[in-house]
Amino acid sequence: MTTNRPTTDTPAAREALLRRLAGRIQPVNAAATCVGVLLAYLVGTYVTGPFHAASHWMGAMLACTSVVVVLQKPGLKQSLPVGWMRVLGTFIGALIAFCYLSIWHFSVAGMLLTIFLLEIVSMLLGIYVNGHIATITLIVILLISQENPRLPPAINCVLRFLESVVGVGIGLGVMWVSEWWQQHRQAKNAPPTGG
Repeated sequence: MTTNRPTTDTPAAREALLRRLAGRIQPVNAAATCVGVLLAYLVGTYVTGPFHAASHWMGAMLACTSVVVVLQKPGLKQSLPVGWMRVLGTFIGALIAFCYLSIWHFSVAGMLLTIFLLEIVSMLLGIYVNGHIATITLIVILLISQENPRLPPAINCVLRFLESVVGVGIGLGVMWVSEWWQQHRQAKNAPPTGG
């Protein structure tokens, strides 16, 4: 029985494979993600931390995940709608968490009920695919309130919303700088056109 698998037994085949793999590597994008995550981490930890030190690590996590979500798209034009959905989803998740925590204390049944409600609202608004971001925010807010029951719901929700928004802003800023850098580098390396 024969297979149609490409072989890498020859030096030429190995070289072609290595070229294909190297062509997939985009160091500027990897560096941009690292810079964005670092900035979001610093903001989430040290800027919002003074308002509630016990939850600053979760704030850093939300800011960092916002950066990663925005930077998953190949360009600024594609990242803008993703960033907007992240902000909208975070707002909805924070609003539902605030309403719940203003009336009741954390419970697993309450968490599941608010998740169910949030999923339905996301479906009604037509953002269900992107609505899972809202669910992540809701869960983080509720778990922070479980760990810190004396934290006022308004402060918890506003901090988490701001951390996500800051992460989106950092992600979009990093994407803009990355695109500008790549265009500048391409223009600099382009052969001159003569007349």
